[in-house]
Amino acid sequence: MGNETAEDTLMAKLEDGTTVIMKAILDNIEETGFSPFGGVSFSAKITTQISFVPPEELKEKVKDMPVHYSGQQLPTDGWEVVDIAWQRPAVIETTVNTSRGVFSLKIITEALMAARNMNYRTPAGDPLYQIAWVYKYYWKPAKNDIVERLKEARRTKDVSPGDLTHTYRVN
Repeated sequence: MGNETAEDTLMAKLEDGTTVIMKAILDNIEETGFSPFGGVSFSAKITTQISFVPPEELKEKVKDMPVHYSGQQLPTDGWEVVDIAWQRPAVIETTVNTSRGVFSLKIITEALMAARNMNYRTPAGDPLYQIAWVYKYYWKPAKNDIVERLKEARRTKDVSPGDLTHTYRVN
Protein backbone atom coordinates (compact mmCIF):
# COMPACT_ATOMS: atom_id res chain seq x y z
CA MET A 1 0.00 0.00 0.00
CA GLY A 2 1.08 3.57 -0.57
CA ASN A 3 1.52 6.11 2.19
CA GLU A 4 -1.72 7.88 1.32
CA THR A 5 -5.23 7.09 2.36
CA ALA A 6 -8.36 7.77 0.37
CA GLU A 7 -11.59 8.87 2.01
CA ASP A 8 -15.05 10.27 1.47
CA THR A 9 -18.05 11.08 3.66
CA LEU A 10 -21.52 9.56 3.60
CA MET A 11 -24.26 12.01 4.53
CA ALA A 12 -27.77 10.84 5.41
CA LYS A 13 -30.94 12.23 6.91
CA LEU A 14 -33.18 9.98 8.97
CA GLU A 15 -36.95 10.36 9.02
CA ASP A 16 -36.78 11.70 12.59
CA GLY A 17 -34.59 14.62 11.41
CA THR A 18 -31.26 13.18 12.61
CA THR A 19 -28.25 13.79 10.37
CA VAL A 20 -25.79 10.91 9.95
CA ILE A 21 -22.19 11.71 9.03
CA MET A 22 -20.00 8.70 8.26
CA LYS A 23 -16.42 9.14 7.09
CA ALA A 24 -15.12 6.08 5.20
CA ILE A 25 -11.31 5.87 5.12
CA LEU A 26 -9.49 3.36 2.92
CA ASP A 27 -6.49 2.34 5.03
CA ASN A 28 -5.19 -0.64 3.07
CA ILE A 29 -5.92 -2.59 -0.08
CA GLU A 30 -4.59 -6.07 -0.81
CA GLU A 31 -4.67 -8.35 -3.80
CA THR A 32 -6.27 -11.57 -2.59
CA GLY A 33 -6.20 -13.86 -5.58
CA PHE A 34 -7.99 -14.61 -8.84
CA SER A 35 -11.33 -13.19 -9.92
CA PRO A 36 -13.09 -13.47 -13.27
CA PHE A 37 -13.49 -9.68 -13.06
CA GLY A 38 -10.18 -8.66 -14.57
CA GLY A 39 -8.24 -11.60 -13.17
CA VAL A 40 -7.65 -10.11 -9.72
CA SER A 41 -9.59 -9.85 -6.46
CA PHE A 42 -9.17 -7.29 -3.67
CA SER A 43 -9.63 -7.03 0.08
CA ALA A 44 -9.78 -3.60 1.67
CA LYS A 45 -9.38 -2.33 5.22
CA ILE A 46 -11.80 0.55 5.70
CA THR A 47 -12.13 2.56 8.88
CA THR A 48 -15.38 4.39 9.59
CA GLN A 49 -16.04 7.33 11.87
CA ILE A 50 -19.76 7.91 12.54
CA SER A 51 -21.55 10.89 14.06
CA PHE A 52 -25.26 11.34 14.68
CA VAL A 53 -26.70 14.85 15.02
CA PRO A 54 -30.28 14.59 16.30
CA PRO A 55 -32.74 17.50 16.49
CA GLU A 56 -32.92 19.33 19.83
CA GLU A 57 -36.45 18.03 20.55
CA LEU A 58 -35.14 14.42 20.58
CA LYS A 59 -32.30 15.39 22.90
CA GLU A 60 -34.86 16.98 25.21
CA LYS A 61 -36.91 13.75 25.31
CA VAL A 62 -33.93 11.66 26.52
CA LYS A 63 -32.31 14.19 28.90
CA ASP A 64 -33.41 12.26 32.01
CA MET A 65 -32.76 8.76 30.63
CA PRO A 66 -29.87 6.54 31.82
CA VAL A 67 -26.52 7.10 30.14
CA HIS A 68 -25.15 4.40 27.85
CA TYR A 69 -21.38 4.58 27.39
CA SER A 70 -19.50 3.54 24.28
CA GLY A 71 -18.05 0.07 24.70
CA GLN A 72 -20.89 -1.17 26.89
CA GLN A 73 -23.10 -3.95 25.61
CA LEU A 74 -26.03 -2.49 23.71
CA PRO A 75 -29.35 -2.51 25.57
CA THR A 76 -31.89 -5.01 24.26
CA ASP A 77 -34.99 -2.93 24.99
CA GLY A 78 -36.35 0.20 23.34
CA TRP A 79 -35.01 -0.09 19.79
CA GLU A 80 -37.08 1.19 16.88
CA VAL A 81 -36.25 1.25 13.17
CA VAL A 82 -35.91 4.72 11.68
CA ASP A 83 -36.18 5.02 7.91
CA ILE A 84 -33.41 6.71 5.94
CA ALA A 85 -35.09 9.65 4.19
CA TRP A 86 -32.15 10.34 1.84
CA GLN A 87 -28.41 9.82 1.60
CA ARG A 88 -25.32 10.69 -0.39
CA PRO A 89 -23.11 7.60 -0.29
CA ALA A 90 -19.37 7.89 0.27
CA VAL A 91 -17.45 7.13 -2.94
CA ILE A 92 -13.74 6.33 -2.75
CA GLU A 93 -11.95 6.10 -6.09
CA THR A 94 -8.33 5.09 -6.40
CA THR A 95 -5.83 3.31 -8.63
CA VAL A 96 -4.15 0.06 -7.57
CA ASN A 97 -0.98 -1.54 -8.95
CA THR A 98 -1.38 -5.34 -9.01
CA SER A 99 0.34 -8.42 -10.39
CA ARG A 100 -2.01 -8.10 -13.39
CA GLY A 101 -1.47 -4.40 -14.05
CA VAL A 102 -3.06 -1.18 -12.90
CA PHE A 103 -6.73 -1.20 -11.89
CA SER A 104 -9.24 1.57 -11.21
CA LEU A 105 -11.04 0.76 -7.97
CA LYS A 106 -14.24 2.32 -6.64
CA ILE A 107 -15.69 1.59 -3.20
CA ILE A 108 -19.16 2.92 -2.41
CA THR A 109 -20.31 3.04 1.22
CA GLU A 110 -24.11 3.03 1.48
CA ALA A 111 -26.34 3.13 4.56
CA LEU A 112 -28.92 0.33 4.66
CA MET A 113 -30.87 0.65 7.92
CA ALA A 114 -30.95 2.78 11.04
CA ALA A 115 -32.36 2.29 14.54
CA ARG A 116 -32.66 4.52 17.58
CA ASN A 117 -33.27 3.96 21.26
CA MET A 118 -35.11 6.66 23.22
CA ASN A 119 -34.77 4.76 26.55
CA TYR A 120 -31.09 5.75 26.89
CA ARG A 121 -28.84 8.65 26.05
CA THR A 122 -25.19 9.09 25.19
CA PRO A 123 -22.92 11.09 27.50
CA ALA A 124 -23.48 14.01 25.07
CA GLY A 125 -27.25 13.78 25.69
CA ASP A 126 -28.26 12.23 22.35
CA PRO A 127 -30.56 9.23 21.86
CA LEU A 128 -28.70 6.01 20.99
CA TYR A 129 -28.41 5.27 17.28
CA GLN A 130 -27.09 2.36 15.27
CA ILE A 131 -26.64 2.21 11.52
CA ALA A 132 -25.98 -0.70 9.17
CA TRP A 133 -24.00 -0.11 5.99
CA VAL A 134 -22.44 -1.98 3.10
CA TYR A 135 -19.33 -1.52 0.99
CA LYS A 136 -19.80 -2.03 -2.74
CA TYR A 137 -16.58 -2.76 -4.65
CA TYR A 138 -16.10 -2.15 -8.37
CA TRP A 139 -12.86 -2.51 -10.31
CA LYS A 140 -11.60 -2.75 -13.85
CA PRO A 141 -8.29 -2.41 -15.65
CA ALA A 142 -7.24 1.24 -15.71
CA LYS A 143 -7.47 3.03 -19.01
CA ASN A 144 -4.17 3.61 -20.79
CA ASP A 145 -4.22 7.37 -20.13
CA ILE A 146 -4.19 6.74 -16.35
CA VAL A 147 -1.38 4.20 -16.68
CA GLU A 148 0.67 6.58 -18.83
CA ARG A 149 0.12 9.48 -16.40
CA LEU A 150 1.32 7.28 -13.53
CA LYS A 151 4.43 6.21 -15.49
CA GLU A 152 5.17 9.85 -16.33
CA ALA A 153 4.75 10.86 -12.68
CA ARG A 154 7.31 8.24 -11.65
CA ARG A 155 9.81 9.59 -14.22
CA THR A 156 9.28 13.19 -13.10
CA LYS A 157 10.87 14.13 -9.79
CA ASP A 158 8.60 17.11 -9.03
CA VAL A 159 5.29 15.24 -9.49
CA SER A 160 4.27 12.32 -7.32
CA PRO A 161 1.64 9.76 -8.32
CA GLY A 162 -0.41 11.07 -5.42
CA ASP A 163 -0.73 14.39 -7.24
CA LEU A 164 -2.66 12.58 -9.96
CA THR A 165 -4.55 9.93 -8.00
CA HIS A 166 -4.26 7.84 -4.86
CA THR A 167 -2.02 4.91 -5.83
CA TYR A 168 -1.65 1.73 -3.84
CA ARG A 169 0.89 -0.99 -4.42
CA VAL A 170 -0.22 -4.43 -3.36
CA ASN A 171 1.85 -7.53 -2.74
